[in-house]
Amino acid sequence: MKSIISRLQSFLIPYSVLFVIALTLKIIFTREEIYFFINGLHFPAGDVFFRYATEMGGATTAISLVLILLFVNYRASLLLASSYLLTSLINFPLKYIVGAPRPKLYFTDSPHAIYYVPDVEVLSNHFSFPSGHTVCAFTSAVVLTFISPRRWYGYIYFLLAVLVAYSRMYLSQHFFEDVTAGSFEAVVVVTCWVAWFNNRAFFRHPGWEGALSRKND
Repeated sequence: MKSIISRLQSFLIPYSVLFVIALTLKIIFTREEIYFFINGLHFPAGDVFFRYATEMGGATTAISLVLILLFVNYRASLLLASSYLLTSLINFPLKYIVGAPRPKLYFTDSPHAIYYVPDVEVLSNHFSFPSGHTVCAFTSAVVLTFISPRRWYGYIYFLLAVLVAYSRMYLSQHFFEDVTAGSFEAVVVVTCWVAWFNNRAFFRHPGWEGALSRKND
């Protein structure tokens, strides 16, 4: 596990700092205070940018990354695909068990004026906690940091994952608690999964080091 942590430190260090800050904010401020603070930070460019940034945590991006990695390394593609599967198997039941309302449903009778980004479908159901897009984004970030040839790439993946998490709040799809829990779930589960995966002799077989781009070599 120590070697895994070492390879992931460029991601885990800034994430740990951010997570502590997030917990501190949650202790100091209420759900409503955090939501309406973020809801008041909208601006035209952000309405466009975050509409697309949030898709980095979507299923299309996840599938695309797995397929792209098939041309780079079979083992890396399998690791990412299995990580998505594992976090999904944990996250979807949690959504049903917790049954937390999304912001639009939660604030149905709120006297506060709420800004919704134009042309974005704002979900209104009881599947808010944890944020699936955030889980997906941080799952990608952990795995990509682990397989990247340069450790400093982890800082980039961390920032991209944070953008996805923030976009979910910016678009009023989730609360602060939803994205914080989603990120924590993904980081803990995937880090443990990578450590287990990396120590299995089966996944160290030379055959997994191939790729579609080199299948005729």
